[in-house]
Amino acid sequence: MKAPRAATEKNILYPDIQESQLENGLRVLAVPDDRLPRVFLSLVFPVGRVFNPDDNLTLVSLAVELTKSGTGTRSASEISDLIDQLAIQFDSDVLMEHSFIGMTFLEKELESALGLLADMVLGATFPDDELEKVRIRWKSHLIAQRSQPDFLANERIFKTLFEKHPYSRISMTPEHLEQVTRDSVENFYRSHFSPGGAYLLFAGPVDLVTATDLGNRFLGGWVKQETTSIPYPQPRVLDGRLICLIHRPHSVQSQLLVAGRTLPHGDPDGIALKVANQVLGGGASSRLFLNLREEKGYTYGAYSRLKSYRNDGLFLAGASVKTEATLECIEETLKEMDRLHEKPPGEEELARCQQELIGSFIRQMETPASVGALELDRRIHQLPEDYYRTFIPKVRSIGKESVVEMAQRFFDTQRLVITVVADRERVERKLGQLGELRVYDTDGNPL
Repeated sequence: MKAPRAATEKNILYPDIQESQLENGLRVLAVPDDRLPRVFLSLVFPVGRVFNPDDNLTLVSLAVELTKSGTGTRSASEISDLIDQLAIQFDSDVLMEHSFIGMTFLEKELESALGLLADMVLGATFPDDELEKVRIRWKSHLIAQRSQPDFLANERIFKTLFEKHPYSRISMTPEHLEQVTRDSVENFYRSHFSPGGAYLLFAGPVDLVTATDLGNRFLGGWVKQETTSIPYPQPRVLDGRLICLIHRPHSVQSQLLVAGRTLPHGDPDGIALKVANQVLGGGASSRLFLNLREEKGYTYGAYSRLKSYRNDGLFLAGASVKTEATLECIEETLKEMDRLHEKPPGEEELARCQQELIGSFIRQMETPASVGALELDRRIHQLPEDYYRTFIPKVRSIGKESVVEMAQRFFDTQRLVITVVADRERVERKLGQLGELRVYDTDGNPL
């Protein structure tokens, strides 16, 4: 008896998410869902790491972090106590091109939670003593960060692919953290964090009418500021293969990362590129994984992934491997990239990769909060209005010819950056066989 064939899912109905706009420019979104008495609230700013000036890469992160460190009416400890009393799950982060403050709480606490958020955003005072606490805590984090091979590899990739470009600003320095003052953080916050261009999302048992009314009541007095735009120079074009070795003395493994530039958010070929990446290294059934782990045993896992931003993107393929297999692992990675130029996926392989992408997308729609996160991502990155409504049929429409075309355009083994974090004494001679070699210490200084 044959096993039954799995049914294919129908297209998922992505909800029509409506928007209203307050007089100060703040855009209010609602994803109504009354199945549970929980509300997800997110305030998103179009201000990310790219807005940091070159002379201090801490300002955006500190501006967001210190909003919960004291206001004109509450101290940092009082804010912390209220978050506990209201059982709020609090989150905030700074990404490449946007930042956010998020809260999840019970429906009955909606007005109290939104009042707290408004107090933090409108009334932050950036106390000196709280800045000093953050400074001490973050210094320890920066020291620990420099010991992590995956961080070192990613930092070098971005600094090399996006040299002298805002996208290279992915990490702060202890020197910048030491130099920053509360006045500089406050001035940056006041001049960049404004309701204009920001989004306030409600997901849960809240409709748009209620969300708009609440937005007006609590944030309608927020004064809009004109914010400056960030110029995006054209990144330099790679004209060959570049190998960057980060010398990490006494490492017993090598951290490998192969990277090249691809497409920005919203590019019409973006979905075809996602399918091609899934074939190459998107999961545990991908070509990289089957070769480097299952066949060769070089690593516990080898994957590739895509990152895309408003003006550019990149792919990254990598693994953590035993040091003696460093060169062989790189060569096999490049071989799989080249093989995809010539050998398209078979019908079964292509269908499996499409299904993996579709399944991942469906899991992102399991809760109103996750649907809201998708919608915020769509709007922040200016994706087409029907992007998620048509995502599944577009994935299914990608043929093997398109996969090969994407591989030929973007998985170019002669024009990429290869980063290796390892003990240079054990790998430097072999890496020199692959192309131009540059060596750095763990602080990023050339050796």
